[in-house]
Amino acid sequence: MFVDGEVLSGLYRQRIMRLILLFGLLVFAGCGTPNTQTPMLRGRLSIVGSTALQPLATKAAVLFQKLYPQVHVDVRAGGSVDGLNAVTSNAANIGDSIIYADLALYPDPNLTDHIVSVIPFAIIVNRDVSVTSLTTQQLMDIFATGKYQNWHELGGPSLPIVPIVSPATAGVRAIFHRYVLEGNNEQSGLLAAATADGVLPIVAETPGAIGYLALPLLDASVRPVAINDQQASAYSVEAGIYPFWSYGHMYTLGDDSPLLVAYLNFMLGNEIQHLAQTLHYIPVSDVKPTS
Repeated sequence: MFVDGEVLSGLYRQRIMRLILLFGLLVFAGCGTPNTQTPMLRGRLSIVGSTALQPLATKAAVLFQKLYPQVHVDVRAGGSVDGLNAVTSNAANIGDSIIYADLALYPDPNLTDHIVSVIPFAIIVNRDVSVTSLTTQQLMDIFATGKYQNWHELGGPSLPIVPIVSPATAGVRAIFHRYVLEGNNEQSGLLAAATADGVLPIVAETPGAIGYLALPLLDASVRPVAINDQQASAYSVEAGIYPFWSYGHMYTLGDDSPLLVAYLNFMLGNEIQHLAQTLHYIPVSDVKPTS
């Protein structure tokens, strides 16, 4: 669903790297404890980028540091574009992103894509809004055309509809624009949160508000809304019946550092992929790229 002409060349490179990393899992990451034949690692890793990936990246960093106490891993959110900019400018070792790197913007041939998870995203509304499902057309008519202005037009309470969007640099906004709005432009003048995770408190505090965020960031302060009667879940994504999801990418400029290779293998190991499930991500092996 996500692969088209603009990312095919990147996917060929990515698949080669995944084969290399998966081979590494057989000798390094699957057991969850250091191999006695593996030299002890030391040094620092800097990871910058996607807010949607931050919960998984942060917890994985803690576990990796327990495994290798002489390693320090710093994880900082900021958005998918920030992650790509940080890694390509050598300001970070890893750039987290939920969007594919545009080769026109990031032409460095050493830029390598490592897919480490699948991320479902949820439509969320203020808890005063009783609507439980919206079609993609209704979402387009809320965020893009402005056809719907009040929730009573959609079977809900008599409350003005207040659409909330992520900042322009957030990867989730690009995913929402492409796969939910089907490429249609949003209305001008919509209220934008300062950060992707900032959508949650604004929706929670604003009567009639509607927005979107990564499922791992969801809490009980808002109400999730189904898309075409399908909730964000591992089942709906894996079955191909839910449109709002993305791969979680960790970009690097090559992989010649033993520490970096070890960390990327660790991200694809059994322990972290199981952790991903508990945090409402989907293990990368469960959703295969379309070719």
